Amino acid sequence: MKKIFSFSAALILIGTVATAQSFEGTIDFQQFNGVDTTYYKYYVKGDKVKVDNYDPKTNNDEGDFLIDLTSKKTTALSPVRKVYFDQPPGAAVKPGGTPTVTKTGKVKTINGLKCTEYLVVDADEGLKIHFWMAAGHYDFFSQMLQILNRKDKFSEYYLVMTGVTGMFPMLAEEEDTAGNPKGWMKAVKVDKGTIAATTFDIPKGYKEFKK
Repeated sequence: MKKIFSFSAALILIGTVATAQSFEGTIDFQQFNGVDTTYYKYYVKGDKVKVDNYDPKTNNDEGDFLIDLTSKKTTALSPVRKVYFDQPPGAAVKPGGTPTVTKTGKVKTINGLKCTEYLVVDADEGLKIHFWMAAGHYDFFSQMLQILNRKDKFSEYYLVMTGVTGMFPMLAEEEDTAGNPKGWMKAVKVDKGTIAATTFDIPKGYKEFKK
């Protein structure tokens, strides 16, 4: 009986350690497509993610997503209209060509974190993306992208990389095969810390919008 109890306790401890290792906190993130810059803030806790899309010039909240990584459910919030609705998943995205992925061995520090370069080249699409990846149990990111199925090159090509489980792209730079820049995405601030569970609740006063 004593051995069984010890084994069970060990399993609980392992589960607790694994959970504790997962990233919890916020990440301020920006994406530039060659014309416009989009601003995001990720709130992460366990299997819950909140994505804020805001305008720093007006301080307006453009819209939010509440994502449950376990159930794969996405709830969209409209702060302007004070409504929420289930966001159905989009069609799975994939690159148009046949990309190759190379771990170049180059490293640099971004946001105080050591980042390793992964270079993705797709000759058919005429592009290459330099991903600067940081380790740190950021497992939420790939799971989130698989649920959202965002149709941008950064998301498409991030998901084709292997050996990057738990890594986060602190910087990604897209260019054509001639080296001309086309866009970028970058984390400008990473804060580890406890996030309140209520962060992922539908705000009071919001009404469900049914299409």
